[in-house]
Amino acid sequence: MTNSSDQTKASSPTSQPPVVIKQGGNGLGLVLAALILAGAVVYSINVWSTTRKETAPGVKLQQGLEKVRDAAQKKLESAQ
Repeated sequence: MTNSSDQTKASSPTSQPPVVIKQGGNGLGLVLAALILAGAVVYSINVWSTTRKETAPGVKLQQGLEKVRDAAQKKLESAQ
């Protein structure tokens, strides 16, 4: 049988130190996360603005009109 003094020793808080979970730190993880987020924002804005410029119908239409105008001017100059 177990002795009552053995039971008190096993349940005594001095037999093992309590488990302590440290939270926080030096903030390096937070800085790294902020840099990653900032890089993602810059990348997405860059991609968005590039695709917007390439697919803008007004720019394509203006370029087409300038080509037609230049071709017409060349034709008129060669006819004179």
